Amino acid sequence: MMARLFVSLFFSGLLRDAVKVVAGLVLAVAMAQAFALASLAALLGVGASGSGVSRASAAVIPPEQQAVFEAAASGCGLPWQVLAAITMAGDTSTGMAEPDALVRVARDLCDLGGRQDPRHAVRELARQYGLGVGVADQVLTIATRYGYLAPGSRDAQVLDLARAQTGIPYLWGGASPTPGFDCSGLVQWVYRQVGVDLPRTAQQQFDATLRLTPDELRPGDLTFYARTYPSLEPITHVGIYLGNGRMIAAPRERDVVGEAPAFSGYWGEHYAGAGRITGGR
Repeated sequence: MMARLFVSLFFSGLLRDAVKVVAGLVLAVAMAQAFALASLAALLGVGASGSGVSRASAAVIPPEQQAVFEAAASGCGLPWQVLAAITMAGDTSTGMAEPDALVRVARDLCDLGGRQDPRHAVRELARQYGLGVGVADQVLTIATRYGYLAPGSRDAQVLDLARAQTGIPYLWGGASPTPGFDCSGLVQWVYRQVGVDLPRTAQQQFDATLRLTPDELRPGDLTFYARTYPSLEPITHVGIYLGNGRMIAAPRERDVVGEAPAFSGYWGEHYAGAGRITGGR
């Protein structure tokens, strides 16, 4: 009970200021103890207040932590982003949950059909612990920022199509898999396959989309970059956002379509904003 109460207080924000001075090891131990006492109820219940959602939504999970989530979720094909959202809902400064505990949480969600319908599984588990149904919506909102999309949705189709072009050569002016793509040609081609017509250049696509902050980005949105080569137009590059701080794009000559960090490294230095294609979504 004490561990569960601690986690509830932690995620509600009442202890957040104090936690900032606590060593990461102590925090990890507290979370592991909470999980061991069936604390998923507490982890989910604190999400009902909505605190921390925007911060968690903007977070980028490091590869080593992502690997832990993926391993825990692999038993039934549960989306790893759902486990990440449950763990990270309270504050992006939280420590990692103990891997064995994550496996137990994943198994519970799998038993509730988490692979086929994560929203239902989270909602059902919340119901079993007497928590509000809004918890599932908040968890899935955060999971989407990390790259989860409902199977069959338009955005899921967009990402599947974009990833299927991985390895296709960059070609200046290219707008089809054969012989190749440039950045805006890839975006235009992918969206055309799902019935959306976009203008041709990165600048035109920037002008045709709704401006977003990084916190508002979700998979399928577009990320734009400026002055990546000499041009009369400021926006010279575009990628399709994948979630968790990554994009897929046709990057440059003598390169191929592939994934890259959206906000760090070379592309981060040239980041100029993000856009959403409105209508039909």
